[in-house]
Amino acid sequence: MTFTLPMPKPRVPAGLDPERMVADERFVRAVIRRLVADPHLVEDLTQDTWLAALRHTTSFERAWLGTVARNFVFQALRGRLRRIAREAAVARSVEIDPGDGPLDEDLRRRVQAAVQALEEPYRSAIHLRFFEDLPPTVIAEKLGERPETVRTRIKRGLAQIHALLRS
Repeated sequence: MTFTLPMPKPRVPAGLDPERMVADERFVRAVIRRLVADPHLVEDLTQDTWLAALRHTTSFERAWLGTVARNFVFQALRGRLRRIAREAAVARSVEIDPGDGPLDEDLRRRVQAAVQALEEPYRSAIHLRFFEDLPPTVIAEKLGERPETVRTRIKRGLAQIHALLRS
């Protein structure tokens, strides 16, 4: 035996005028857009405003809708500020010891020597990518090659550097 629960009937405001609701919809969106730049947040806050209107009153005025919309905007902004403050409070500061890791002078010399030991075209691709900080597309233009070719050269050059550093 299965039981079905009766679904509650949605409460529709008395005297609902679709044309007025369309005009009020534009008004609510305009109020929210004045305070919020993110279009997704505008959509969410507009829906929240209409849900509140349909849940809490059987008739509503434009001024009331504007107040509800502004309140939802301010709630969203306060929540965002609280989240930023919470994240800042728990964020750890990380200090890097210059004697450890890639900043080690001996390692830097070994890497530079490994790059110099590479054959062309790998040496120039690695040099332009990591020492001049150019993206592969710019390197490709500079060398007159396709970006895929430059990416392959960088990948193979890095593999050769790793092999040289391990030996």
